[in-house]
Amino acid sequence: MIKKLFLLLFVAAVFTACNNAPSTETEKVTVEDEVEVLTVDNLLADIDKLVGKEVVIVGTVDHVCKHGGGKLVIYTDSPENGLHVMATDESGKFRADEISDELIQVTGIVDEFKVDEAYVVEKEAKLAEMIAKNGGEVKAEEVEEEHHGGDFPDTDDKHKQEITGLQNQIASLKATLEELKAEGKDHISYYSVKCSTYKVLEQEDKEVAEEKTPVEASTKEGHDCGDDTVKEGCK
Repeated sequence: MIKKLFLLLFVAAVFTACNNAPSTETEKVTVEDEVEVLTVDNLLADIDKLVGKEVVIVGTVDHVCKHGGGKLVIYTDSPENGLHVMATDESGKFRADEISDELIQVTGIVDEFKVDEAYVVEKEAKLAEMIAKNGGEVKAEEVEEEHHGGDFPDTDDKHKQEITGLQNQIASLKATLEELKAEGKDHISYYSVKCSTYKVLEQEDKEVAEEKTPVEASTKEGHDCGDDTVKEGCK
């Protein structure tokens, strides 16, 4: 009888200890509560120091790329100071009909794409190949004259527009690289965030995000785009 009583007391003690053990769910909530939520302007101010790190950002969706929803742009106060967010297998593609003009929270890794002289040489080789296929050099004014009148451009005209677009891009990159050389830099940095998760913020979420968001910091001039913006453009 005494042995049975002792066994019952032991089981009760173990059961009580298990019930008092800290909950894993509670711990996860605590960690999430401690995460600092950044505005786009906050992030851009120090983005070069955050490459490779996970960040949580809140911003308004300015644009979702039409070609497959692979990227979008979010901003804090002005679309001119926007940040490119790239879709991943983890996040899935972005849907414009669900998130356009919405305030969203993005969690992801800061990524840097570097454009140097070697990259420009690759672009020039591609340009030479496009020009050879076209049968000669193409000037911007020629494309404008052929497209005058608002007619939908044919395949040849589209090809010429691609050539002039690449010519302009190369000229712009070269000019920027020359300016950076004077500052002792040998490349242009384009920053983006590779998204792991995102959500549209409801009113309650917005209030929580505002509480977690630090005071706005001064931002650097302009904004940086993702690597795909340099390669293909964001349409």
